[in-house]
Amino acid sequence: MPRKRIAVITARADDAEQKEVLYGIAESALYADTDTVIYSNIYNHWVEDTILNYENIIYSLFEPCHFDGAIITYDAFRDISILDSVVEKLKKTKLPTVVIGGELEGFESVYSDDEADMELMTEHLISHGFTDIDILTGFKGDRTAERRAYGCKKAFEKHNIPFDERKLYYGDFWNTSGEALAQRYISKELPFPQAVICTNNYMAFGLCDTLLSAGISVPEKLSVTGYDYTGGRTYHLPFLTTMRRNRRKLGHDAVNMLLGCEYSSEDKGRFISGDSCSCGVLSSQLSEELYAERISQYQTMTSSVAQFSSRLTSCKTLAEYTATLSEFFYLLYSTENLHLCLDSEWGSEKFSGEEYLCCKVSADGVCDTPEKFSANDFPPVFSEKCGVYYFSPLCFQTRFFGYTVLEYSYPAGYDFSFRNWSKTVADTLEFLRMKNDIHYLSQCQRASSLYDSLTGFYNLREFRQITEETQNCSMHAVKLNFASDGEFIYGENYRSDIISAVAGAIKEACTKHEICCRAYDDTFFILCKCDDIFAEKLNVMLFNALGSFDERQVVVSLASSDNTVIDELYETVVKKSEQDSYIVRERMTLQHYNPLLELRKRLITAPHKALTLSEASRKLCVSEGYFRSVYRECFGVSYNQDSINARLMKACFLLLTTAMSIYSVALNCGYSDEKFFARQFRKFKDCSPMEYRKKVADTL
Repeated sequence: MPRKRIAVITARADDAEQKEVLYGIAESALYADTDTVIYSNIYNHWVEDTILNYENIIYSLFEPCHFDGAIITYDAFRDISILDSVVEKLKKTKLPTVVIGGELEGFESVYSDDEADMELMTEHLISHGFTDIDILTGFKGDRTAERRAYGCKKAFEKHNIPFDERKLYYGDFWNTSGEALAQRYISKELPFPQAVICTNNYMAFGLCDTLLSAGISVPEKLSVTGYDYTGGRTYHLPFLTTMRRNRRKLGHDAVNMLLGCEYSSEDKGRFISGDSCSCGVLSSQLSEELYAERISQYQTMTSSVAQFSSRLTSCKTLAEYTATLSEFFYLLYSTENLHLCLDSEWGSEKFSGEEYLCCKVSADGVCDTPEKFSANDFPPVFSEKCGVYYFSPLCFQTRFFGYTVLEYSYPAGYDFSFRNWSKTVADTLEFLRMKNDIHYLSQCQRASSLYDSLTGFYNLREFRQITEETQNCSMHAVKLNFASDGEFIYGENYRSDIISAVAGAIKEACTKHEICCRAYDDTFFILCKCDDIFAEKLNVMLFNALGSFDERQVVVSLASSDNTVIDELYETVVKKSEQDSYIVRERMTLQHYNPLLELRKRLITAPHKALTLSEASRKLCVSEGYFRSVYRECFGVSYNQDSINARLMKACFLLLTTAMSIYSVALNCGYSDEKFFARQFRKFKDCSPMEYRKKVADTL
C-alpha cells in the first residue's frame, strides 16, 4: 500500500514562527507514516515587488491529485489572495483541507489557544499584586486581537477585579504601537498603570525601548509583559517576560484532524521569565536563547561565503555545476538530499514548463544521469523511508528555472541563510545559461567602440553597414521626446533612467536575433525579419517598462517601415513625434490635467487596483458625469475603457513573459472571472489569451 502524502501551503518557511508550525506538522505526519511536502516562497516581502513576488509561481505547481490532504498556514501570507488558484483547485477536487490560524470558506480551521494563554499571563501579573493593568492588543475587530484581549478580561473577572474598557488600547501588532502608547505615558496624556500587558512581543519591545530611551525604568515604574515569543528578546532591555505560543501543537492538531490520528507531545517551558516584571531571567532559558542566536549568526555568515559563488560562476556545464553544489553541500546543514528540478529548456530563451530534469545532489556526490519527468507528474524525490520535502522556487528576476526540493527524514527545515543560498544558485545558474547562449556569446565577442556605452546597442555608423548587407527585413524606430523643463520637475537623472528603461524593453522584445541601434540620444532603430509580431511585442514591452514615467517626462513615438532606408524612417518617426508631442502640449492646457494624469498613471502601473469611476470622480471632487466628460476630452477615451485597456496590456505582458496560467493572469490583472477576462481579451486582440500566447509568446 503506497504511503500517504500531505501538502502544506505556506510562506516564509524560514521564519521562526512558521518553523515551529511546520515542525509540529512534520512530527505528526512522520508518526502517521505520511510524507510531508511543503510548498513555500522564500521572500514574500511586505512591500510590493514584482520581481520578488514572481517566485509565488511555486504555488501553481501544487496539484491536489498527488496528495491525500492539504494544510494551509493562513497567517504566513501577506496577501492570502496569492492562493486563489490553490483554493480553487482544492474546492474543485474536494481534497480534505485544514486551515491553520485563519478561515477560508469550505475548510476546517484550527487555532492556538491564545485566550487561555493570555488569561494565564494576566493571572501572573495579578499574582504580583497588580490590579491597575493596561492592555495593548492588535487591530480592533481582528479575531486574534480580540481573543487575546478577552483572555485578559477573563482573568480580571476570575479574580473579581473590575475592568475599565478605557484601559484597553488597540494597535497593529508591531513595534510602532508600543512606541505610540509609551509616548502617551511620557507626555502624561495617560497615567502610568502598574503594568501593561502587550498581546505580542513586538508591541512590548516598542513600549520598553521607548520608555528606556526616555529614562523611565521597567519594571520599577511599571511592569511589561509580551506574548507569542519568536526570538529577538536578547536585543532589547530589559529582557521581556513573555510566553511562547504553542505553535507546534497547531501543527499537531492540523495533521490529527486531517489524518484522524492522535499524536501529541509534552507542552513544557512555554512561560519565559524576564526582567520586565519582578520575576527575573532564568539562566537556563537565557543560555538556550543565546546559543540559538549564535548558531543563527554562524549559519548566516557561512552561507554567504564568496568562494561558493565564485566556484559556481566558473562552471561551464550543468554537470560541473551540480558537482560544485555537492562540494558545498555543507552550507545546507542538516539537509539529507537536494533535488534540483530544472525546466528541461532551462538554457533556452524561454520557460517551457512541460518537462523537467531532476538532479539529485548530496554530500556524497551527484547521481550520474538526471531523471526526466513530465510537469503533470510528481518529481522523483521520494525515498523508501518517510520524509519531509521543502519545495522552493528557483528564480532569476522574472526567469523561472524550476525549483529545489530539500529532503529530510526527520522534522526539520531551512532557515534564513537559505535565502542567500537560493539567490546565489539562481544568479549563477543564469550566468551559466548565458555562457551557453550562442547569441549572447556572439554579441559579447564583438563588444568594442562600435557599441553605445549606455545600452550596448550598435551605434549608427555600424548599423548602416549592417542594413546595407541585409535583405527582406523590416525596420522599427522608437523616438523619445523629453519635456524641456523635465530637469527641473523630475530630477537631473531621469533621462538616463528612461533611456535605460526603453533599451531594456527593446531587449525584451528582441528574442529572434534582431539587431538594435541607438542612432541618436533619443532615437532607436531595430532591424528584424518582416512580420507583424515584433511590433506587437515592442508595444507591450514599452508600455510595461515606462509605466512609472508619464507624458510630462517623455513622449514615446513609434514608426515602422518595410524597407531598410534609415533616413526615410527617421523622418517619419520625427514627424510622428512632433504630432504626438503637440497633442500632449494641448492636453496640458486643460483644467484638471495634472490630477487626471496621476489617475491615469495609477491605471497603468497598478490596473488591478484601479479606482472605480465613482472613486476617481471623488478624487477630483466632481460629479461622475463631469469626470467622464473631462477625462474623455483630455485623453480621447473613456475612463472605464482606459481601465480595461490598461488591464489587458498588463495581461499581454504576463502572457508574453511568464508561464502563468490564464487563470493566474486574470487574477493578476484584477479579474475574478476567467471567462469574462477571456471575452474582454478577445475584443481587445481578436483572439483568445491562449491563442495570443501561442502566436506571440512562442516567438520569445
